[in-house]
Amino acid sequence: MSDWTVPGYREIRELGVGGSGRVVLATYESTGAFVAIKYLSERLRVDPEFLAGFQREARLMVELQDANIVKLYEYVQSPYGDAAIVMELVDGVPLRRILAEHGTTSPEAALVVLKGSLLGLSSAHAQGIVHRDYKPENVLIQADGTSKLADFGIATHSGEAGVPSGTPSYMAPEQWAASPASPATDVYAATCVFFECLTGRKPYRADHLAGLRHQHQHAPIPTMEVPSSVRALVGRGMAKNPMDRPPTARAFVADLEAAAVAAYGTDWEERGRRHLAELATLLALLFPLARPASPPQVGTSLARTVLSDRLGHFAPRFAIGGSLVAALVIAVLVASNGATPVSEGTTLRPPQSQSAEPAPPTVEPTEEATDPVEPTTESVTDPTDEATETPIAQPPAPPTTTPTAAPPVTPTVTATATVTPAPLKVTGLAISSFDGQSASLRVRASAARRVSLRVIFAEGPDTGHLVARPAQIIPLAGATTYTPVVQDAFTAPACGKSVYRRITIATAPKAGPVSKTTQVKGPACPPPAVQSVTISSWDGKAAGLEVKTDGPGPAKVTAVFARDGKPVQTKSANISGKTTYPLNVTGDLGEVDCDKTAEFSVTVSTAPAAANGAQTKTVRVPGPKCAPPAVSIGSWNGTTGVVNVTSGSTGQISLAVVITATITYNGRTLPPFTSNQDATLSGDTRYSRSFSASFKQPNCDFTDVRTIKVTASPGGDSATSTFTINGPKCPDPEPEDTPTAGGDGPIIR
Repeated sequence: MSDWTVPGYREIRELGVGGSGRVVLATYESTGAFVAIKYLSERLRVDPEFLAGFQREARLMVELQDANIVKLYEYVQSPYGDAAIVMELVDGVPLRRILAEHGTTSPEAALVVLKGSLLGLSSAHAQGIVHRDYKPENVLIQADGTSKLADFGIATHSGEAGVPSGTPSYMAPEQWAASPASPATDVYAATCVFFECLTGRKPYRADHLAGLRHQHQHAPIPTMEVPSSVRALVGRGMAKNPMDRPPTARAFVADLEAAAVAAYGTDWEERGRRHLAELATLLALLFPLARPASPPQVGTSLARTVLSDRLGHFAPRFAIGGSLVAALVIAVLVASNGATPVSEGTTLRPPQSQSAEPAPPTVEPTEEATDPVEPTTESVTDPTDEATETPIAQPPAPPTTTPTAAPPVTPTVTATATVTPAPLKVTGLAISSFDGQSASLRVRASAARRVSLRVIFAEGPDTGHLVARPAQIIPLAGATTYTPVVQDAFTAPACGKSVYRRITIATAPKAGPVSKTTQVKGPACPPPAVQSVTISSWDGKAAGLEVKTDGPGPAKVTAVFARDGKPVQTKSANISGKTTYPLNVTGDLGEVDCDKTAEFSVTVSTAPAAANGAQTKTVRVPGPKCAPPAVSIGSWNGTTGVVNVTSGSTGQISLAVVITATITYNGRTLPPFTSNQDATLSGDTRYSRSFSASFKQPNCDFTDVRTIKVTASPGGDSATSTFTINGPKCPDPEPEDTPTAGGDGPIIR
């Protein structure tokens, strides 16, 4: 790493290091104004084509005045190839840090970020400048919620052809095909970052470039993963065909504002900026100026820094014969961001000649060929990883220094036996996990040679009807064990629905196939609006219902059963998955008393409430006819009888009781003796009453038949019981000589 520093500035500390170089916090020595200096990496400095394009672009960027773009103050280049740019210091944090800390932003905040970036891109595009590497790392969020777009320094001009360039997760489909970068590729990348703000993850994920390229070029746009209010924006901005994207960044801003106002109201931008400010302020300790510095103090009250136009032509001047180049200074009038105010007449001067500086060292080339730089991409497992994704870039140009000639050497030839390598085998192939979207795989080979991994995803309503998607071919090399993570951009299942997804993998050399299937459930449907509830039938026991909704989301139906106006029973049912629901619900309101009538009702309501409100239906239910009273004689001893009565109601019952005594004496049956009795019963359904009667009877030689008969009304049911009494035998009469006529017979007592 070079020790060269930009003359005229005092460096305070390093702010960060990336693929394009390192950035330091510094102050301008004459005024104390804070600036950020970016020293271009060797990879960029040794590329003449890049350096020439960068210089051309700087001429335009220095004149570009846009509040959404980090201002470029000057470009400085040393005679030894060191190069740096002096930029406006933005006291804030990259959007990447906010996403890493908080995962997502509100939709309004995401719209604010996208709008600010599109406005900045629009200004750059108007000058023929394409960013080419738009990503969250290059969007800086300030404490007031505003954003600035940085790192135009590695962009290319519109229409410039070349190898694919950019950060893979945000590269448009045409960039993967080595088409020129264009305003349409910037719009695509900005929409990808917009998606990441909304969901917390990149639109497509894979741990290898082949899989990521396939998804960006062929996978469906994951619009169902963002709120419905912005799906059209994501669909247009990420269109596979650049002709289907908005014609300009400015035109996309108009679409954005219309969608934002329709979904979030006219104050959406204020709310979004406020939310961004809150998220950024929580990371205030990471701001460049959070750690105090002590730049020189200047006694002036002007609120801006002026860099003079002393070296206004953008063309570095190199001295001949080893003298130093005068550092190129492009003067611009810029608004200070957290800088110490300086006077309006301040002039930035080129450094003094330093003839004592040592000459640049001679570069000795090596004999071995240098492999191209391999591009890398991010892991799919952590969408909020703070690690910066390495952009795809051309390999460094070889050194141009002429090597010192060496004397010829006669090689020594040593005979060696030809060794035939063992055949390559895949000794292990497994699917470690599959969540229906991405899968972790495990591949083990017998040698660190090329293995071709074939991945096929499939989806369907059940395991018997899976439809395969295009195969992904992933090359593996350089190791014997691989743990790739693959995914396909499935569309999320509809709310309340489920699908089955399967991944099948195989390799060449042949191993597998290995498959794994999982069920993926869609999100819960939002509660629908209940349009109506109807009670089609009600007989006092069962009710027929019909509920209509405007969507398949969950709703609750409740039926309250009441008897004579008093709730007796409540039943509920949950419904979902349809928009029309025929239902049957039963209630138990008990039996109606005989000869009575009861009022049975059912009231049906829903949650959410139906548009026509709760519905009630009532029916009058008569009880059965009451059974007539039934009588029985529990006991009867000729004198006392116990009468039992049961009734189907508590109404009045009349009893008529007749007790008779029929005596037979000396072969003659005397007229019966009778006792008539009655009773009235009410207020109960079961009764027991006693009835008694006494009669005279002979002293001896008689038979007394006692009968009790009970009759009940209403109904006329009756019961009879008989009891027989046999008298003792009369003694023989004493003999008499002469019977006396008219003597008394036996006495009946």
